Amino acid sequence: MLRHRLTESGALLRAGAPGSMRARALMYGGPFYESFAGLGHTVRTGQVAFEHRFGENHFDHFARDPQLAELFDQSMAAGSAMFDPVPAHPALTAAAEAPGGATVVDVAGGNGELLGRILAAHPRLNGVLLKRPHAVEVARRRLEETGFGTRCAFVAGDFADLPAGGDVYVLSRILHDWDDERCREILRHCARAMPDHADLLVVERVLPCDGSVSLATAWDLHMMCNVGGRERHAAHYERLFADAGLAPVGQSRLPLDGNVLHVRKARSASA
Repeated sequence: MLRHRLTESGALLRAGAPGSMRARALMYGGPFYESFAGLGHTVRTGQVAFEHRFGENHFDHFARDPQLAELFDQSMAAGSAMFDPVPAHPALTAAAEAPGGATVVDVAGGNGELLGRILAAHPRLNGVLLKRPHAVEVARRRLEETGFGTRCAFVAGDFADLPAGGDVYVLSRILHDWDDERCREILRHCARAMPDHADLLVVERVLPCDGSVSLATAWDLHMMCNVGGRERHAAHYERLFADAGLAPVGQSRLPLDGNVLHVRKARSASA
């Protein structure tokens, strides 16, 4: 008699399994896979393959379909191994030790996965999650279910609605979605909202300068095909920061070829 059972890898495709990759498999094997069929179109024309395939951009397409939008946020959270060291970043540790407490603002923070990890690691921190209106309630329910609802405020809006007065701002896998001009605009919103003492943590995959093998290279292709964005070298990010009145103060490595770029207001901008 033949018997079948799931392997450890197969179990990751089950909903609710620890470390489940089901949502990620459905997203990358569904809409993103379809858009990659248009890679040749993108290379020939410079147009985004996702828009060519679906007739509208990635964000508007998902916003019109709540189930698809939730699947996208779940798929992003499924890649959370990259986030494991983030709560221990010195900027967050210092904020947690502030006598009067501190607030972390997660900008376009998906379903709240990263913010929840930060709040779990630092009981004295409070959070603010900024998310587009169609998705903010999903994040609210998730953080309330995990017990952080009383320590977190929720703002429905776009980057222009970034709340001022936070102590640490987090941009996790946001800038790679956009071209340089939109990145400058987002960073300027951050700079306007940030008090002089505030820190900005930018989580991205940074392209290696020596041509070495990196997941950032594959994701650069993914961004071009699906959203029209790109991965960037560290020097490229530094130019974008400078244009927004910001300056890098450090960079640390994360799993899966990720990085945290630690940024503050440039002295001339805060003088």
